[in-house]
Amino acid sequence: MEIAAFIVTVLCLSLPSFGDTGSEGPDNQEDTGNSTLIQNAMMRDEERTERGDGMLIEPEPTSPVSDMDNNYNYVLSRLAAMDQAIHRLNVGHYTLDVKVTQILERISRLDNKLSEMDDSLQQVSHFSKENRKEIGRLEGCQKGRRVGYKCFLVYRVYDTYAGAAQKCLERGGRMAMPRDRKEQEALAEYVRAVFPTGNWPVWLGINDLRSEGLYLFEDTTRVTYFQWRKHFLSSQPDGGKRENCVAMSSDDGDWWDNYCDRRMYYLCEFEA
Repeated sequence: MEIAAFIVTVLCLSLPSFGDTGSEGPDNQEDTGNSTLIQNAMMRDEERTERGDGMLIEPEPTSPVSDMDNNYNYVLSRLAAMDQAIHRLNVGHYTLDVKVTQILERISRLDNKLSEMDDSLQQVSHFSKENRKEIGRLEGCQKGRRVGYKCFLVYRVYDTYAGAAQKCLERGGRMAMPRDRKEQEALAEYVRAVFPTGNWPVWLGINDLRSEGLYLFEDTTRVTYFQWRKHFLSSQPDGGKRENCVAMSSDDGDWWDNYCDRRMYYLCEFEA
C-alpha cells in the first residue's frame, strides 16, 4: 500500500497546476482526464489484495450466472425433491403391504376358527336334537299309553295338522297311526281317559292331501282300517276337497275330516 501511495503522489506532482479550476478549455479538459485516470488507478489498488510475500495479485473475475443455469439448477432441485417423495411413497407402500398381509393372515386364521366353531355348533345342534328325540320317546312311554310295540301320548297344545306333525318328529315320534281295530280301540279308550268330559278332537296322522279320497298315514302307507263317524245327520267324511286331515273325537273315538289349518290337540306315537 505504501508503494501505491508513492505512485499517486508522483502523479499528482507531475500534473500542471491551474489557477482557475473552473475555467474551460483544452488544458482544463486534460486535467479532468488525468483526475479520472488517477481515481481509476486508486480504485484498482483498493481492489487488489496483498499476498504474504508482499506481492500484489489481482482478484479473479466473476462471471454472471445466466438464466439457463438458474433454470437448470431449479429443475435439478425439483427432481431431487420428487425422488425423495417417491422414495417415501415406496417405503409407505411397502409398510402398507406388510400390514395388509398380516391382516389377511389374521382373517384367514379367524375364518378357520369360525369354521371350527360352526362345525362344533352343528354337532351340538345334532346332539341336542337326538337328545330331544330320546327324551320324547321316554316321555311318551312314561306319561302316555303303551299299546303293543308303540307308546301313545296326547299333547294338550293347540296346533295345526302340519305343526303337530313337525312337533311329533322333533320329539322322536310321529303322529298317531292306528292301523287296525285293536290299536283304534286302545287309542279311543286312552283319549277318553285324558278328556273325561266333553268332546275334544285330537289330530291323527291320516290325510288325503295327495289325492282326494285316498287316505294315507304320515309314513305314506295306505290306510286300510277306518273308524268314520256314521250318523244319519253327519256321516263322515263330508268335507270333500276342503277338509283333508283326520281327527279323533275324544268322547266316542270316531274319525272326522277337518280343515288342516284348524288348531287342536294332537296325538303322537313312539316306538316302545
